[in-house]
Amino acid sequence: MVQPWKGCVGFQSTGGSNPPLSAISAVRRKIGFSELKVNRSILPPGRIGIAVSGGSDSVALAFLLTKGGRKRNAAERFVVLHVDHGLRRESKEEYRFVRALAARLGVPFKGTRAKVVRRRGESLEMAARRVRLGFFAKCMKNLRLDAIATGHHMDDVAETFLMKLRRISLCGIRERSEVGDVRFVRPLLGCRDAELKAYLTKYGEQWREDASNDDTSIERNRVRHEVIPFLEKTLDPHIVEHLFAISARQCR
Repeated sequence: MVQPWKGCVGFQSTGGSNPPLSAISAVRRKIGFSELKVNRSILPPGRIGIAVSGGSDSVALAFLLTKGGRKRNAAERFVVLHVDHGLRRESKEEYRFVRALAARLGVPFKGTRAKVVRRRGESLEMAARRVRLGFFAKCMKNLRLDAIATGHHMDDVAETFLMKLRRISLCGIRERSEVGDVRFVRPLLGCRDAELKAYLTKYGEQWREDASNDDTSIERNRVRHEVIPFLEKTLDPHIVEHLFAISARQCR
């Protein structure tokens, strides 16, 4: 196991970014940190953009793919991508956070400070996603990327699975997908959110937490903070793993 980066200047995690110590200890006993199920086989051989928001999942992704900056050809193989949507006070600091992270990992950084303007009938989340996709499409072309890796993990799959049930769809999130000219790969789908946070915490690394992730008026957050914990408590503590397995079969 490669030692993650040290000596981080100005990297202060915001409130609520770390999981409870009991949860971290349970995850450590379970996986031993050398057993994170990162699927590197889906990575294309060429240059890859790493979409990094500053959250724990994308920070862990950047570290795992670059081996903490020690991967021999990391600078040629990867480039960190970041979008400042300008929707929160913290976004400028998060931009600096991710730019500094890329520098410490020894890989190029490409960021943009965008202005999100909603179109008619478009939610704020949809508008922000459209802006990101536009930026990623430009990066695919201008930086000659073969794919963009994102930090989606097993919990995201379970949440998406439940949200899609109303549409009679049983495929949560695919390992590979294309949106227009943008090709995405998601090597962390076999990892739990708590595993990734515990992984960073073990090495004293921090991340940024988007305060809007606690807003349960947003459907995904309601599923994450209310529905899944209820199912884990009353139905099966391993419900996320089961939903992931069902989704994986349906996504083939």
